[in-house]
Amino acid sequence: MSAHSVDVQAALPEIVARLQAALGSLGLGHLQVQARLSGQRLLLRLEGDPLPDPERLLQGLLPTLEQLALSYRQRLVELFGFPLGEGIPEWHREWRYQPPPNPNSPLYRAQRGDGEAIQYVLNYLLRPQGLQARVHLHPKLSLLQVNLQAAQVPDPAWAKDFVRRVLTRLEWTFVQRLRLSGQKLGSFLPAWSQEFDLKQPVFWQSPPARLSPFPSPAPDTGEPSPPSPNPLD
Repeated sequence: MSAHSVDVQAALPEIVARLQAALGSLGLGHLQVQARLSGQRLLLRLEGDPLPDPERLLQGLLPTLEQLALSYRQRLVELFGFPLGEGIPEWHREWRYQPPPNPNSPLYRAQRGDGEAIQYVLNYLLRPQGLQARVHLHPKLSLLQVNLQAAQVPDPAWAKDFVRRVLTRLEWTFVQRLRLSGQKLGSFLPAWSQEFDLKQPVFWQSPPARLSPFPSPAPDTGEPSPPSPNPLD
């Protein structure tokens, strides 16, 4: 058992007292609270009659749950509502603490359409593959231009799938069109360029097989070479 778990275990009576006080302030003092730990989860059993609506209860307990998360680093809480004397819960809800976003982080700025931050995020993901990205965002056109460069020209199918997965994960809804190109480092012009309408479902379809960042000739056996791992897998 970790030191953190021991600390939280010792604090369970205080946690219960704080929750009981919060319930009393909500006019729900008739509910009885029991708490225990299960791994990284704090399990709360609330028993009483009548049981409150779980969504309203969670909303009312939100300030207390956030304080508990900050005080005890207990960010995952499961609540079970039991009718009085019953052994089966009437409802179950899970609450996870979400720390407030850092407005200075590249990811936060990228999700809000900052072109420099988008380039930073793409380059962070591309670094293990030996690629680098140059990005231009045209907000009025909802157009994102991504130029991928490496010592060897990147494979266009892999590049499309890479950007597809990035857009899916990061939900950049401000992009409706994608202009994607691949270029060898030091070359004056891209070796290839493609444009995609992101409103078309075909763009979001996954490829049938794992792709490699760089096209490679098949070995003498005729078998394809093993693909490189993808940075978003």
